[in-house]
Amino acid sequence: MTARAHTLHLVEYLAQGGIERLLEQIARYTPASRTKLIFFSYETQTVEGIGKELVELGVPVFTYKKRGGYDPGLLLKLIRLVQEQKITVVHTHDFGPMEYAVALKLRFPRLRLIHTHHTLVHFLNNRKYLFFFQVGSHFYFRVIAVSEHVKHQIVKHCPLAARNIVVIPNGVALDQFHTGRSKDDGRLKLVNISRLSPEKNLAYVLRTCVRLKEANIPFELHHAGSGSKELEAQTRAFIAEHGLTDFVHLYGFQTDVRKILSKGNIFVSSSITEGHPVAVLEAMASGKACMISDIPPHRTIAPGAVKLFSIQDETALFRLLAEAALDSEPVKALSREGRKQVRLRYGIDRMIESYCELYA
Repeated sequence: MTARAHTLHLVEYLAQGGIERLLEQIARYTPASRTKLIFFSYETQTVEGIGKELVELGVPVFTYKKRGGYDPGLLLKLIRLVQEQKITVVHTHDFGPMEYAVALKLRFPRLRLIHTHHTLVHFLNNRKYLFFFQVGSHFYFRVIAVSEHVKHQIVKHCPLAARNIVVIPNGVALDQFHTGRSKDDGRLKLVNISRLSPEKNLAYVLRTCVRLKEANIPFELHHAGSGSKELEAQTRAFIAEHGLTDFVHLYGFQTDVRKILSKGNIFVSSSITEGHPVAVLEAMASGKACMISDIPPHRTIAPGAVKLFSIQDETALFRLLAEAALDSEPVKALSREGRKQVRLRYGIDRMIESYCELYA
């Protein structure tokens, strides 16, 4: 009988975001009989946000505040953790943790390294990252891309890493998300879940809100997510300057996005880049009609179950929403198809089973 794996998920942050939400789902739905899960975040001294949810689920969570550059103290703490927790698998997420995982592999050759690459922003434009990724991947049992687009970009820019790449799409727990439209009172009810960061491009959505207001199309936008103090201040200033205070509602970081999703009927995203967006999957699972930017990961997420628009066209999203204001039936059909596609293609059980097979 194969011994149960002890899997260490090594990440930079455990506070908020798509990766963190995915880790919470992994902790919640992975059978304890398949693997023991341990989580380690090295960019914070305290357990915060989604990390607290992991603790409530009863899984061990360790934190460390990394000092600038390569931190030998962090490596020593990880070595002790591997020994004390009898770690057999180290699962890293995005680029940063890889350099510490490779060092652990050199210290403990028995370790099995698994890596999931979620995002490409900041990665493809850094030659140092690309070089180390190709070298480091040779110490890994598998490199997981969360979409065919991410796989294609890694193979294109890191050909030496192509030998052990597999695609395992992100998944969501459909039973956690319930359908149901917000009360129909004649207003477009929009929702967006994203960090306040340039690549999420919330500014495009806000400019669309200005157009809706100028066209006298009743609407409201509910946004959950936080970012730097500077970006939050800029966002609030734009809302105030353009008279959107009564129309746009900012809720900041939310541990349970279902409360925000329930406030809208249409999910909008104008992201410039994505890996395989968990927020879109959650919106589809909630029965929201998704109108999202025409970028490769969105293009393939569920053809026919989302509406795509070009962020190069300043009025593209406005036109889709203006049409939706006139006729809600296509919106309802989009909602139904989106939830159906999540059920068929992106269930959490399928993703977790694929991960557990690699851990074993």
